[in-house]
Amino acid sequence: MRKTEVYQVRLDSQEKKLAFAVFKQLGITPAQAVRLFFKQVVITKSIPFAIENQNINMDQLLKLRKLKQDQQNGQLNSSVDLNDDDEDLFAELNAILGESDKK
Repeated sequence: MRKTEVYQVRLDSQEKKLAFAVFKQLGITPAQAVRLFFKQVVITKSIPFAIENQNINMDQLLKLRKLKQDQQNGQLNSSVDLNDDDEDLFAELNAILGESDKK
């Protein structure tokens, strides 16, 4: 038999109540739901559902990322400069994409 470990999680009481009700309807225990989640993380090597931040304009971030790459590759007219706000957006984009700034 495999060795198991205990992992505790703090939950909002209302979220817990609502989630446990869904698990009951699905015919699984909360522990089974957590194990299913972890299994999918391992299989997919990612969070098995979309995580979105409504405050982030991904189109703008991706355009700025391309602009920065072009600038770094010397493919951009030197008259186009990135400002500090753009640099903040790049840092945010890199964090979202799990990349580090190669500066």
